[in-house]
Amino acid sequence: MESRKKLYSLIVLSLILGTVAGFYFGNNAENSKTIIVKNTANEDVAAIPDENRKKLTLLKLDLLKSYTDFVLLPKEKIVDPVKYADEMGAKVKAINDNELTVKFYATGETVDKEQKIVDFLDFLNASINADLN
Repeated sequence: MESRKKLYSLIVLSLILGTVAGFYFGNNAENSKTIIVKNTANEDVAAIPDENRKKLTLLKLDLLKSYTDFVLLPKEKIVDPVKYADEMGAKVKAINDNELTVKFYATGETVDKEQKIVDFLDFLNASINADLN
């Protein structure tokens, strides 16, 4: 069980680092922006029963993978981006976390989009790590 937690943590950390590196190296030098990665923890996890927590954690991991694919894959790889985004929205709704929902929908805004994406991924990572601990 401990090794599984470490594996999930390693996968989540790799996805976050890959996303941050992509934004860092993807920006032009004259158009660079500062991206702040915060580490927040979800304290409400203890109130959720174990079986539901496991389902939520798996759903969050699936959302993290889907969102990372959506952000990093070329547009041609995603057949129907609107449907893909709607499916991610359904996952967010199923998770039913107000802060996660707000951060997810904020990534669709154009102002400071890169920072909002990193904030969402960081929040999701912290939430998954809190679920695994």
